[in-house]
Amino acid sequence: MGEAVSLLDLPPLRGNPFELRPIESTRAQDIVGRDSLMTRLREHIISESPRMVLLVGERGSGRTSLVNALSSQVSKKFVGQFWHRDEAVSSVMNEIAVHFIGHEVPPSTGQMCERLIETLEQSKGPLPLIALDYPSNTSMNDFLARMTPLLQRLKALVLVTLTPAQLTSLDEEVLDVFDSPEHLDGLSESQIQKLADNLVRRKARERWIINPDLLTAIHDSTAGNPRAVVRLCRALIDERRGVGSDGTLERLVGWQRIVQEEDEDPPEAHSSITELESEPVPESVEDGEGWDVEPDDLWEDESEPEGQSEEFDWDKELPEPDDIWDDGPEPVPVPVPEPESQSPPPEENQETLDSFLFAEEGTEHLAQPRHAGGLSGLADRSQRISAAMPEGLDETPITVAENRPQLTPAPIRPPPRPNPEPAFVTDAKPDTSVLPTQDQPVMAAEGALWTVDSSLGSSLPVLDAEPKTSPEPVFDIDHSPPLAVVPEPVFEEPEPAPPQIPIPLGPAWDVDEPLNHARVATVSDAERTVLAAAKAREISPSDPELQAFLEVGRPRLSQIFNGLRKAGLLSVRKQGRTRLFKLSRAASLELEMT
Repeated sequence: MGEAVSLLDLPPLRGNPFELRPIESTRAQDIVGRDSLMTRLREHIISESPRMVLLVGERGSGRTSLVNALSSQVSKKFVGQFWHRDEAVSSVMNEIAVHFIGHEVPPSTGQMCERLIETLEQSKGPLPLIALDYPSNTSMNDFLARMTPLLQRLKALVLVTLTPAQLTSLDEEVLDVFDSPEHLDGLSESQIQKLADNLVRRKARERWIINPDLLTAIHDSTAGNPRAVVRLCRALIDERRGVGSDGTLERLVGWQRIVQEEDEDPPEAHSSITELESEPVPESVEDGEGWDVEPDDLWEDESEPEGQSEEFDWDKELPEPDDIWDDGPEPVPVPVPEPESQSPPPEENQETLDSFLFAEEGTEHLAQPRHAGGLSGLADRSQRISAAMPEGLDETPITVAENRPQLTPAPIRPPPRPNPEPAFVTDAKPDTSVLPTQDQPVMAAEGALWTVDSSLGSSLPVLDAEPKTSPEPVFDIDHSPPLAVVPEPVFEEPEPAPPQIPIPLGPAWDVDEPLNHARVATVSDAERTVLAAAKAREISPSDPELQAFLEVGRPRLSQIFNGLRKAGLLSVRKQGRTRLFKLSRAASLELEMT
């Protein structure tokens, strides 16, 4: 949506100002691109210089609009637009005669023509205009061949509109009677902008400054034909206002993007083919260094000098003991291209099998040719390291790492236990003369056992001999405790709660204006963008994001906000010296319904 808004950038419109009707004489100031021709024809009329002019233009080029605009410059005029199929010549003569002479026309055709010629000869002032603007499907050759004898004798500016096809059908005798044809060309881009200004100012207070890319697309699509330009602009505005012509902007601008991309692709393909053809065949291993172009940021930690990019430093890359290669030379495969073969360089991500030579120990390590690709540098490095590794068992002595005291964990010792107290040891012998005490059970109750010493058993009462009596009540009626007095409840009137003062929990917003439904239907693209932002968050005229997106300053943005607030679309509140706006509740409901 943002792209469409920035591309069209329409001002607020009260309707669609583009109409396919020809420009009438009352709107002669709206005609565009025909100033020089209008000046010449008007000069012939004012200077009383009779002429016979052929006005040639394609359908929709503005021939009728030019005739109507020119007729507004004269007081006496005849514009024939209705074609009579039967007796077209006599019908047109009668219409011209009635228009200049009146209804008292002689019945004879000869007398009528003489009377018409005499009337125009006696007229004073600027020349009258006789324009024959008939449909483009009529056969004009026979008609003009019969009408030219009369038209040549009239003291007037005779203007006949034709299409290029009708012009080619005229005979040489007919063409010789008229002046050189006046051709109506298409409008330029500046003239299309001027035409839009003349028409839009009737429905808006601002100009519609058409985007340069959109203006070029309109000119290329219509070839400057006024009717095609008006039809296309009308469709664009209808699409923006949502009343039809969907997809007009996409069809107008989309095909240009496709054509531009297609135009840009062939040069790249051609240049790549030319580079492949012009690249010499590699004669040594070093010539293949340009096949792989790695990004600068792929190996940030391993930057190699430019002069030693092909040498591999074993000491820095792979730190190993010095005697790792003491067992003898190992064959290192090194690719060497054949001098006789003239094969082209390998394609991207394609591996080739070349002849290999085994280098002896002490010889300089030669780099393999690299292949193009995003991770080709990593693959090339891995391949070179793998190829240079020794084959077979490695008899390098293994060094056992010593235990370091700072790295060996200390054993966990259990906490010391306290020394137990020594057991009591005595040499005394037990006294066997003391008899053990025997307790005699007396009675048992729930959870308890009563015992007595055997020597005191005679002092116990006989429990079975006691008479069993019913337990006496704890108290009788006379000695019953008084009933508790229940205090009577005391009703106290509740104290009135203090009045609560409402405390606003959020910022105080001003009262919204009543929603103007007619204004909602005519919001512009810039106002629609402001409403979308106000729906998501609180905005202000100093919002840099909206100013940058709409390409306006703070004063213009403040005018847009005030207009939307007066229409009831925005709510406002003050925070210090800043005014904050948001989408009003009525506008939210209205937009959800629509």
